[in-house]
Amino acid sequence: MVFIYDSGYLYRYVDRAELCFILKNGIVYSTKNPKGTYWTTLFTDSPSIARNWLAVDKSEFFRIGGFRLADVDPRHIKYSGIVKPSGNFKGGAIEILIDIPIPIISIYDMMRGRQIGSYMNVSDPTLCR
Repeated sequence: MVFIYDSGYLYRYVDRAELCFILKNGIVYSTKNPKGTYWTTLFTDSPSIARNWLAVDKSEFFRIGGFRLADVDPRHIKYSGIVKPSGNFKGGAIEILIDIPIPIISIYDMMRGRQIGSYMNVSDPTLCR
């Protein structure tokens, strides 16, 4: 198990529907939040740690990223704060809202504990059928 609270890199933990949108479009960008897309500096390969610190209740999810926070132009960082508790989850991870699309970096299947792709090269073509 790996757990780094503030890695200095940005990651996004997504469900299968969002993963398929990302693979189809080649970028990570929120279509539901006009202000941008939330990222976190939390790095883990543990689904339970990710759920708890990010206050997300997903039965299956994937980690997208990471890219260096220092490489993001500060003009595109619209918010920086801490994930609030939700339901049975404590929250507490750092969250950062970025208003620009980000190309795919790498994809990690949290539930199966394996890297499944990087950039546009996905090793499991059945993911989004």
